[in-house]
Amino acid sequence: MLGIALGGLYVVGIYALIGARPLSDENYHFSQIAQFLHHDWRAIPELTTVPGYHLVIAATMRIVHAHTLDAARLIHALCGLIAIAGFHALRRQVWSGTETIATAQFMALPILAPLFFLLYTDVPAIALLLWATLATLCGRHFLSALLMCLIIGVRQHEAVWALFLISLAVFDLPPQERRVRTIAITVLPYVLPLIGFAIFWWWNGSISLASSLERFHPDFSFHAGNVFVAILVAGLLMPLHTLAGFRDFSLLARRKPWLVAAPIAVFAAFWFGFSADNPYNLVMPDYYLHNGLVDAMSHGTWRVAAGIVVACAACGLATIPLRPRGAWAVYVIGAAFLAASWVVELRYVAVPFVIWLALREQKNTKIEVATLALWLVLAVLIFAKIVKYQLFL
Repeated sequence: MLGIALGGLYVVGIYALIGARPLSDENYHFSQIAQFLHHDWRAIPELTTVPGYHLVIAATMRIVHAHTLDAARLIHALCGLIAIAGFHALRRQVWSGTETIATAQFMALPILAPLFFLLYTDVPAIALLLWATLATLCGRHFLSALLMCLIIGVRQHEAVWALFLISLAVFDLPPQERRVRTIAITVLPYVLPLIGFAIFWWWNGSISLASSLERFHPDFSFHAGNVFVAILVAGLLMPLHTLAGFRDFSLLARRKPWLVAAPIAVFAAFWFGFSADNPYNLVMPDYYLHNGLVDAMSHGTWRVAAGIVVACAACGLATIPLRPRGAWAVYVIGAAFLAASWVVELRYVAVPFVIWLALREQKNTKIEVATLALWLVLAVLIFAKIVKYQLFL
């Protein structure tokens, strides 16, 4: 019944955008697709990602003899179904018996749900990453590496998640088999996407495909903005998990008093370290949700409130167990992945958040159902405002 209800909402989401004009960066993505449809193989100057996704959408449109934005969005929505299937399969592999409610939460995730229906590369890239993670856990390392190579053609910088898959692959080995030769054979396939990413970087001269936009997406530049936003968003979207986890953290701090310094240190790090000074983050804060959020986090009382949520979420959610062994690397790779982006974007936050959701232990049914209900309400409200051109992620 839950699947039927969410499937119905998915169809409604597709239908709601029929005839809608391109939203935000959809202009650039559909322009690239249209160029391919007309046999113009150049990348448009505004495109920052390798246009493999656009090529697939354009090829599919030519096969079905469709040339409209609505057709492109419909094909993209099929990519969303592949992502949903990947999340379900991964969750069943890691925490069998919990995949139904977890997948429903994935579909309703407010910072991702609208992108199931809009021409953005985030959902196809997440689909590839989810299936690659499952392949790794099933011991299909070359298949996983192939999927990570394909991700370079969608969102090239997400190839760095191959390092996370290496952690899963190595720690999944039985202790008696963790010899140098066995580890090297296991890790070798994952070197391919990393080499592919490095070759693209060297050939293009920057991580961003559009060199004219490199100043907004600089290489070798690390910023804490996305990291703190990710923790804040997790705390706001999972208030019951945060409270329950912080209670567990408090009990642990009674046995280890030095842990009391942890939330204080996190709050101080946020207070002195958070900033969102990329020019893109100053644009239309009343329309772009991520810009409005970082604007509020930067001033006065709201900054204090955000710091408290960040401190509680960081300590509380960190107590939630992850599977399998090696899943702890999601924190390390996720933080590095987010810190490498100067622009603060909720879309960037979704990548490590989705992987964490797939690998985390669930709380009791009441908490999980309440979280699903909250996310459904927020997702519908955000999507409704997007359709009315009042808001964008």
